Amino acid sequence: MRKVELHLHFDGSIDVPYTNQLLGYDASSELIDTDSSSLSEYLEKFKLPIKLLQDLDNIEMYAYLLAKALEKDEVIYAEVRFCPLLHIEKNSIDDVVAAMKRGFTKVSYVKINLIFCMMRNFSFEENYKIIELTKRFLGKGVVGIDLAGDEAKYKTGDFKELFEIISREEIPFTIHAGEADGYDSVVDAILFGARRIGHGIRSIESEAVMGKLCREKIVLEICPTSNINTKAVLSMEIHPIKKLMDHDILVTINTDNRTVSNTTLNKEYEELEKAFNFTEEDFVRFNLNAIDCAFISEREKAELRVRLINGK
Repeated sequence: MRKVELHLHFDGSIDVPYTNQLLGYDASSELIDTDSSSLSEYLEKFKLPIKLLQDLDNIEMYAYLLAKALEKDEVIYAEVRFCPLLHIEKNSIDDVVAAMKRGFTKVSYVKINLIFCMMRNFSFEENYKIIELTKRFLGKGVVGIDLAGDEAKYKTGDFKELFEIISREEIPFTIHAGEADGYDSVVDAILFGARRIGHGIRSIESEAVMGKLCREKIVLEICPTSNINTKAVLSMEIHPIKKLMDHDILVTINTDNRTVSNTTLNKEYEELEKAFNFTEEDFVRFNLNAIDCAFISEREKAELRVRLINGK
């Protein structure tokens, strides 16, 4: 089945065999999460990738290998996100984006756009710089902006001024919310005007919030295995996706971090099918939801719908 993936972190999805070859030793334990007790611990697995992703040749190769992995999953469109300020120790952001695009475009099966991430632990000035960079690259391989990082330590509501700027500039955006923090984080994201929310699973703690998501047709970027890794959810069988769907909330299926969570989109589908008996019709609907809220033109959406349905 052809697929669309909207919530995918570049630095959480670097190829393990290539990394081992690059370093000359098995780095699996530094890249793949096996025993995190929280989102904070899970995020420790990003340290090595960020070091490796300062080199343009590495960036291009990892981008190519990620595109190949997406092709294997039959992903026809993906939005890959990363924080631009975390990858410019040696190079300009122009060179970093160009290297990623070179890697991605070597695989014609999947079309890949970028989302720049602001970080919760960054200063206002640093995140404002990311907004400025997003404006500059919008339409040149970058399609939107996000807020990522440790939600439990840095509350979503504290970023109101930044999202007011983003809204004024009419930059498409998504927000990580309702993952490590409660439903109030989702409330803040909705107040900021988010049409897409990364994770959002803590919405189930409030009937009012679920009602709001349903009425306003706000789409959740659900990442099941990642939610289990970060202990936001204890097992696939009790993942809130089914409850969210029962409340007519629009959901999409994503990997979040293919390497850190040791997953693929095919694997996510298989696990959800086992846990909830989802049908092919359900999975088609998830992908149509993803196309509907992707940060692309209506023409591109129409083309993706044709590819999706014809490739069932």
